[in-house]
Amino acid sequence: MKKSFKIITMSAAAALALSFAGQEFASAAAFKDINNVQDKEKIIALQNSGLIKGISADRFGPNISISEAEGVQMIVNALGLNLDTIRFIKEPHATDYFKNANDSAWYAQALIIAAVHNLDLPADLNPGQKMTREEFTYQLIHAIEASGQLPMVKPVVVDYKDQDQVKVEYSGAIQRALSYGVLKLDASGKLNPKKEITRAEAAVAISNALSYLKAHPAPAAADEVITAQEAVQLIKDAVGPEADLQIKIDPNAGMSRESFTYLLVHTLQTSGQLPMINVIPVDVTDNDQIDILNSGAIQTAIAFGFVKLDPSGNFNPKTSITRSDATAIANNAKAYLKAHPAPGAENETLTAEQAVQFIKDAAGAAANLQIKIDPNTSVTRESFTYLLVHTLQTSGQLPMIKLNPVEIKDNDKIDILNSGAIQTAIALKIVTLDAEGKFNPQNGITRADATAMVSRVQEILKGKSNQ
Repeated sequence: MKKSFKIITMSAAAALALSFAGQEFASAAAFKDINNVQDKEKIIALQNSGLIKGISADRFGPNISISEAEGVQMIVNALGLNLDTIRFIKEPHATDYFKNANDSAWYAQALIIAAVHNLDLPADLNPGQKMTREEFTYQLIHAIEASGQLPMVKPVVVDYKDQDQVKVEYSGAIQRALSYGVLKLDASGKLNPKKEITRAEAAVAISNALSYLKAHPAPAAADEVITAQEAVQLIKDAVGPEADLQIKIDPNAGMSRESFTYLLVHTLQTSGQLPMINVIPVDVTDNDQIDILNSGAIQTAIAFGFVKLDPSGNFNPKTSITRSDATAIANNAKAYLKAHPAPGAENETLTAEQAVQFIKDAAGAAANLQIKIDPNTSVTRESFTYLLVHTLQTSGQLPMIKLNPVEIKDNDKIDILNSGAIQTAIALKIVTLDAEGKFNPQNGITRADATAMVSRVQEILKGKSNQ
């Protein structure tokens, strides 16, 4: 669905409003369950300032975890994000962005706001699933940085004992959160990244973030003209590892709106991330100022909603690209890519390195993956299934079950050493046989196949933890 919207700039002084639908206001005196909560005065101070809304008195105890949906709403409201100045061609729904959402649920509006403002949330987000400390921290820091509220600083690297348990893509944001004082390590020097974050911890993290912003206001950088080096980095962040940016350019040179837009679109197209469409050119008032070689990319960017013309219909191609403008264009591109994954990406065969990361995500902190493998080797369904099951079993995470082996039509193609793990995976419904009863052990493991297996494992582990 094509969505037309305008990204607004968030103020560092945005009010914190932690609202959960259908709940009553709570007085500071009513927080009887936070007596043993560290930094409880921060929670009370937020409430006394009218900044905590809609949270009942029994919601801040040390063992009350937040769900994905609640965490998103806390961050959205903390930064004052809304849809007030955004116009849509068609009314948006939460399910336009998140396949597991419910359009009539209390959290639907928060998810729409988060998606429109380019919070980095997965399309398969489960609103009811509990949020971990690493995930909430990443989302909070990403949202603040994406809004341009944080000053450009190089954080001091903090070593902590369990940093090997942190998702690679979260590690940078967590380092910055530690540097900013948004969260702290425990008494033993651990972050506990996989631990569910409580409402109290989330509120304190937000309080710390707002305090840091107040003490370290970002320079008036929104309208600052960025260098070519900074522009290239924004494009790399938007395009991801698929980008193949072989650009020789003066890192301190300026960049125009025209050249930035062309480079972004060209990179997306050459990395195969944009669908083939029949672009119907729109009338650009200052089209005569656009280099003919760049006009196609600019028309494509307009068609996909990456850029918009000004009220007079001008693109202003020769205007130097500002930080706010470049960030908005890059964020629009990221939002589009998230809603429209590249054709065939789900059927892409994973490398060994990618497969191992899937297994690490499934097994979590309890996994002990000591694997030496060529990172560029393709992994088969057989080897992936064996490694997944073996890792879960050796880390004590799989339930004990009595196996009743099922018939596999192509069992003769399965290594006898792997057959037990595959039968276990079938019994636990981690994998299924095809319509002919085959396992297809030698087929390469695809992203879609691996994602389905990992999702099933997470269901099993979640059910086990609730027993």
